[in-house]
Amino acid sequence: MKKWCLLLCGLVSGCINAGNWNLFSERNDLFYAINGYPIKKIDGDAVRLDKVEKIEEINFKPNQAQTVAKGESVLTNKTYIKEYYVKEFFKPNKNGALNSSSMPVVIKADKQYHVTGSINLDGKIYMLLPSELEGYRMLMAEDGSLYGRIGQVKDDHLILIDTEFFPYPADLKMQKMTAAYSEQSESITGYDVRYDGIKLDRIWFTYMDYSQPQGGDFQNLSFPNKSGLININNIGFRVLKADNGKITYMVLTN
Repeated sequence: MKKWCLLLCGLVSGCINAGNWNLFSERNDLFYAINGYPIKKIDGDAVRLDKVEKIEEINFKPNQAQTVAKGESVLTNKTYIKEYYVKEFFKPNKNGALNSSSMPVVIKADKQYHVTGSINLDGKIYMLLPSELEGYRMLMAEDGSLYGRIGQVKDDHLILIDTEFFPYPADLKMQKMTAAYSEQSESITGYDVRYDGIKLDRIWFTYMDYSQPQGGDFQNLSFPNKSGLININNIGFRVLKADNGKITYMVLTN
């Protein structure tokens, strides 16, 4: 009779916890809500767009002699977009640990710590940082100091453990760091004229028109290799000296 009771209890227990089913999930949720702190999720590893600049580039000045090599720009007047991105993270001011009576939580000065969320603890906001213990979070105050307890993440709640921790060294703190980079778009308006050398006693240029919807239209332009005023896109310039390797010129009209 006892054997049958034990077998029956085992079957019931197996049904309750079989697969992904858990008949006590609602009870667990209630426990976490009562004993834990709701976590406001934060993607501290995300890249943020900081600012956008519209930049105009002009490479020539009237009445000044300039020399450029073959393949370089003779006349440039174009506009493009530059986007600046930032990524924030935290690093400790030195190697240290959160010491306790059981085991320390090691904190490494060369490691980046990204915020995973925040909680409201007694009216004060603490940022959550990953710890060396899987599933546990360190609590960081606004000034970078570390709270004397850590917590375990359970169903969008943080359960603080009873063990008390002490930062070591005493002046151990987290510091906010920022990594920045920029991305430049293709030219969105304007033009670029590049020197293309001398062929068949003519001076050649490549004209790039950036005002086209597809991002650029290219043309080859040529002029007799002799003194005189050359006009491209309403910009007049005089060739002072030219060979197949470089050109010296002066912009006269703008």
